[in-house]
Amino acid sequence: MTDHHALLVTGEKPLFLSKEDNTIYQMIAGRMVEAFSEKCVKDVTTVTAECAGVEFTVKGSVVKQTGWRAVYGEEKEEITIPGWQEGDTLTPKGSSITEGKTKPKPLHTEATLLSAMETAGKEIEDDALRQAMKDCGIGTPATRASIIETLFKRGYMERCKKSLVPTEKGLALNSVVKTMRIADVAMTGEWEKELARIERGELSDDTFRKEIEAYTREITSELISCDKLFGSRDSGCACPKCGTGRMRFYGKVVRCDNTECGLPVFRLKAGRTLSDDEIKDLLTEGHTKLLKGFKSKQGKSFDAVVAFDGEYNTTFVFPEAKKDKKFSGRKK
Repeated sequence: MTDHHALLVTGEKPLFLSKEDNTIYQMIAGRMVEAFSEKCVKDVTTVTAECAGVEFTVKGSVVKQTGWRAVYGEEKEEITIPGWQEGDTLTPKGSSITEGKTKPKPLHTEATLLSAMETAGKEIEDDALRQAMKDCGIGTPATRASIIETLFKRGYMERCKKSLVPTEKGLALNSVVKTMRIADVAMTGEWEKELARIERGELSDDTFRKEIEAYTREITSELISCDKLFGSRDSGCACPKCGTGRMRFYGKVVRCDNTECGLPVFRLKAGRTLSDDEIKDLLTEGHTKLLKGFKSKQGKSFDAVVAFDGEYNTTFVFPEAKKDKKFSGRKK
């Protein structure tokens, strides 16, 4: 078995399985039988009615052939639509107004993020792209977990109990690339459509390769031009890490212009944006003065000094620990 192959049952009859083992075996066996079963055939009807310029839609479905759904006896309640014809006039039986409040979607857990990556195309408006994305999503079953782990390793998100929370570094990255093509999930759908055309003989693989090369040049150019999106200006400070580059302001980040160093310092810290003067203190002294107005993940305000650690990552130093704290990021 490899990461990409399905789990298949053999001709061996399972004996003396524990309850847990039997449950897993039945899941695997049932899914395999479903895969080789007939299709489930349904009649789906959509009715759109108009009243005072407002459209109302109702859908109904009737199962004609159970097919694979019969393996587990899965049944869904059927909604039967009356035999209406186009142009019929219906008499409303009543109306009501419901008032409610919407809630934001909860933070992702690792399980829900994996699921979202698998079904990433379901919210794409273009029907053809959505259909192309149906069986691909972001990454593959073999790579999705490693993609998430890479985000942890690079400091773009962190675990907060069971939830996944973007870090300031991750939010800053998102603000830069979210409108770029490299972050457009629909691109995967477009590629799947093109691959399907190659399979049908409607497109040559050479043409597709050239399209990928053009796309690569485009996204590379976009990423290189990030500095131009924000503009940049000299902070007046040398890089505290390499000592040769100059630290420049780029929107929400201050970065060393030495390409071999590229030390980034993000302005946003715990809900508070560092001012130019505070950034300069950090770059020249290795730490800021005591600053007020930070907020914890629990929403509590706190005061702290922002300082560099030994690897030039920024960290908080709290008042009670300040006397004993040795700031390791001070420029020598």
